[in-house]
Amino acid sequence: MASKAASEGARLMQTGLLDAAIKTFEKGLAADPKDLHCWVGVSRAHMAAGRNEQARTAFLKLLSIDPGNTEAQSTIALIELQQGKDGSLETMKAVSESGAPGFFEHFNLGSVLQARGDWDGAEAAYTRAVKVQPDNPFALTQLGLLALNRGDAKGALPKLKKAAELTPNEWVPKQAWARALAGTGQLGQAVQVLIDAIAAFKDEVSLYLELFDLSMVAGSFQTAATAARELRRLKPDDAQCTYRHGLALFMLGKTDAAKPLFTEAMQKAPKAWEPRQAYAKCLVLEKKVDDAIPVLEEAVALAPTQTGPVNDLASLYLSKKDGAKAERILKTALADSPTDDATNLNLALSYVQQGKKQQAVSHVKVALQSPDADVKEQAERLRKQVGA
Repeated sequence: MASKAASEGARLMQTGLLDAAIKTFEKGLAADPKDLHCWVGVSRAHMAAGRNEQARTAFLKLLSIDPGNTEAQSTIALIELQQGKDGSLETMKAVSESGAPGFFEHFNLGSVLQARGDWDGAEAAYTRAVKVQPDNPFALTQLGLLALNRGDAKGALPKLKKAAELTPNEWVPKQAWARALAGTGQLGQAVQVLIDAIAAFKDEVSLYLELFDLSMVAGSFQTAATAARELRRLKPDDAQCTYRHGLALFMLGKTDAAKPLFTEAMQKAPKAWEPRQAYAKCLVLEKKVDDAIPVLEEAVALAPTQTGPVNDLASLYLSKKDGAKAERILKTALADSPTDDATNLNLALSYVQQGKKQQAVSHVKVALQSPDADVKEQAERLRKQVGA
């Protein structure tokens, strides 16, 4: 049974009062130098505070009293691994794989292997950790993130949901839970999880970025606009945040409100092509094609292989019966994205416009495979013209 000092120190650690916890554990050790619970507590508190050498000293003392303590063995190896000592990782693996009874022996190994890109090894270690502590939110979060990384949103979902519910004062599990929901097609629920998280963490940029992205995918453009407005509050000098706000307003049909934001984003990021493409789209909607062309030409000059602005500009060139100009920029983009269906379609159109039907054939064939119904329909019409 833990001593009064060990219990009080553990309580202080849980509230984040690490220095107070250390003092409490040290008082307990002054009364009983062989209090194992206090030695474990003071060692963990030093680790949590980032005082690795003090933690190592405390764990070594613990080992002198309890030579079979696997948590001490594992954590000392972890510290020595960070110091570059040979054989430390092998020690951690041996301790974890030996069926060690504690949580940290497995969690420590999982963290190291995950950082080194050994996701399978990390998952196995975290799984062993969860068998020891089934409700540990940190191990559950890491297992969920690993599942997301391998594309298993369905497998990640219950772990991340549980981790989020266990940690009401943490935002990372909630963000990951939202990603898992989105990955299983539950976009509406994912957006709501993020909205609820933001209510508790009003200044966390990552949550607003996630909310913006998911809202745009879900078609919740008003929510996206609200998220972008908050991002501008938090990062007023960031061009991407300004651009995002403009993009959400554009999708809401508020072109007049979006245009000045795109202009501001261009001023903040002179080398960015995205706000130029977006600004040009506004001009096209206003039937100002002649004004849109030079803006898109700037965007394409900045990003000649980006198919989005290239195809927008090529379409305007084609509308002006300038197939040669369209051909030039499309061929540059296609060299980088040879299977892009829209780029192949437009290049075929540019060839047909110039009377080069034979050169259009191979590009029509690529466009015919498009999952986009509009592209496929146009390609079918072209196929009949060129005999593809």
